[in-house]
Amino acid sequence: MPTYNFKSIQTVPPAKDFIDIVLSKTQRGTPTVVHNGWNTQRIRQFYMRKVKFTAANWNEKLSTILDEFPKIEDIHPFYSDLLNVLYDKDHYKLALGQMNTARNMIDKIGQDYNRLLKYGDSLYRCKELKRAAMGRMCTLMKRQGPSLAYLEQVRQHMSRLPSIDPNTRTLLLCGFPNVGKSSLMNKLSRADVEVQPYAFTTKSLYVGHCDYKYLRWQIIDTPGILDRPLEERNTIEMQSVTALAHLRAACLYMVDISEQCGYTIAQQAALFHSIKPLFSNKPIMIICNKTDVRAMSDLNADERALLDEMASE
Repeated sequence: MPTYNFKSIQTVPPAKDFIDIVLSKTQRGTPTVVHNGWNTQRIRQFYMRKVKFTAANWNEKLSTILDEFPKIEDIHPFYSDLLNVLYDKDHYKLALGQMNTARNMIDKIGQDYNRLLKYGDSLYRCKELKRAAMGRMCTLMKRQGPSLAYLEQVRQHMSRLPSIDPNTRTLLLCGFPNVGKSSLMNKLSRADVEVQPYAFTTKSLYVGHCDYKYLRWQIIDTPGILDRPLEERNTIEMQSVTALAHLRAACLYMVDISEQCGYTIAQQAALFHSIKPLFSNKPIMIICNKTDVRAMSDLNADERALLDEMASE
């Protein structure tokens, strides 16, 4: 299964710039002057070369876009689900499909006009056929403006995605917002995740690395999850759910026993039980945090029982 380096995807230019790039390349790469005294056959070849060259240019540029953007079916399920959560899989496929259609249509326009140019019987007619071919190609690409703009936004966002290796030793930090996941991440690794005294400071997945007994571990800090049905969860929470569902990792479930995060121990235990199916076949540890504010000995019997029940599972 290929691993994609999303940072290497080339910039997708806006439709207007795209047209300028291709036409100026045609201008530079082909002869520009029809000399007096040329016979009709030579004039035809002059303009046919221009149309062919332009069509080949479009084909090359659009093929580069289609090849560099990852195919949802070819990448690791973690990344394909993450793409679906962040950009909507159908919209993404539609934009790439339109690029593919545009490429095929431009090839067909090039072939059709080259066929017509073979029968051009004068300089004027050949020139007009060449103009019509270029015009149709440019109009077609102008219509792809929204798709090109969307793909450029996706590219910018993908280049900022962390480089997560789905197949290496991984620790996954999860729990309610503001329970201390990012603080633990900063202590364990050299990552510098923002820590603030309010919920949802972490809005995306962060990756750090640490060495333990000569083995390299990947640590993933996930955004906080709230205890509510899956369909009500927002994009930030769904990134955590995607990581929990698809990454083979040891899960560290963080519990704030001081309840300063704004959620009681009972609520934190309820979230643990609701996302428990995501922990199947994964080693899991319950981490009791903020014991300097409230010691374990200060917990009442019910709270202690909730923690013991989570630990026993």
